[in-house]
Amino acid sequence: MKPDRLASCAALIAFCSPFAAQATVGVFEHGNGIKSMGMGGVGYSFAEETTALGANPAHALALGHRFDVGVDLFAAEAVATYDGNAAGPDESFASDGRTYYAIPQGGYSRRLSDRLGFGVTVLSAGLGPDYDGSPYERFGGSSRVSLGLASSSVVTALAYQLNKQHTVGASLNVGYQVLELKGLQFLDDPAVSSAPGKVTNQGKDGAFSVGFSLGWHGQLTPWLAAGVAYRSKSWTEKHEDYRGLVAEGGRLELPAIYGGGVTLTPIRNWTLALEFQHQAYSKEPAFSNKIEKLAEGNLLGSDNGPGFGLDDANVYKIGVGWQATPKLTLRAGYTYNTVIVQRSETLFAVLGCLTTSTNYSVGATYQIDDKWEVSAFAFDTPKRSVRGENSIPAEFGGGEITVSDKVSGIGFSLGRRF
Repeated sequence: MKPDRLASCAALIAFCSPFAAQATVGVFEHGNGIKSMGMGGVGYSFAEETTALGANPAHALALGHRFDVGVDLFAAEAVATYDGNAAGPDESFASDGRTYYAIPQGGYSRRLSDRLGFGVTVLSAGLGPDYDGSPYERFGGSSRVSLGLASSSVVTALAYQLNKQHTVGASLNVGYQVLELKGLQFLDDPAVSSAPGKVTNQGKDGAFSVGFSLGWHGQLTPWLAAGVAYRSKSWTEKHEDYRGLVAEGGRLELPAIYGGGVTLTPIRNWTLALEFQHQAYSKEPAFSNKIEKLAEGNLLGSDNGPGFGLDDANVYKIGVGWQATPKLTLRAGYTYNTVIVQRSETLFAVLGCLTTSTNYSVGATYQIDDKWEVSAFAFDTPKRSVRGENSIPAEFGGGEITVSDKVSGIGFSLGRRF
């Protein structure tokens, strides 16, 4: 099989086979691609692999003719702990029904002319807690509860060089999203849901999505580069089979993301990248609406129904790269994000344990020859807890629930330049 066809197949597989995953920054991974994630997730002003097109489509020209294919593997655990709840004893529940997740990586780029570049890659996002021993059984749920949200998009990018210093890019992001929930029978009630019977245990429900990205990259001096990019929200079809649970009749749309950064190379063989990113959850009702909406008369699944109650995320990234030898590049990175789970919203945050705030990563690339290279990275996101405050309504016995999450993983990729 020719390399360009191999890259296309990798992207197609990733698109058609979305995997639920416990992501590291909100519902997203902390970077785009194996090299990026080993360097703190930077990607606006710095790119060495085609998967970086997911961060900034303006990279499509400078990347030249190459493809990348790989996978990253996550181990995740969420824990929910009750304190003072009249419906049951104080106890903890771990999401040990499923611990390991795999997310495919892939991309392809090439120059169409001296000033025009083309590229394609895959974006993935999702959630996947699975409690074998349900935190909601005390309220009338089944003995096992899980949420599977998996979204994959194919990013098709074009980049145009305005002059020697400045390049702009745009992409069309076409995706497919799968949602599945189990064990929430206690919410399948006409007093709580706008569409009883469409709340839980409906199997996998798919929906198509579309969005776009815009980006700019500038080589301001020989040692200073900058980049900014905006990725729109994913306009998504409604998940009709869960219209009695998800706000706006089942509309669950990934939020817009924007940010920028600079890359400095003042010392030979060393690279330093600094970036900021904003994830706008507050604009999406299914993610941002609070549980208090229920008390205000907005039933689950209604236009203004309750959601996860998430805050927006501000993300800060720093990455360092060192060309140790002509064949070996070493990387390290640090990512910090503001916690998006609010203390009043921890009851539903059991299904969206997104409490982590720091991420440490390392990575390396070995150049096999003048065309082929292999890359790897590893990361650890330490455990972070959010203790509830007025988090369990009196109708469910009051008290508080604390949620925590931790994630770690590794990844590998193979790249080829032409």
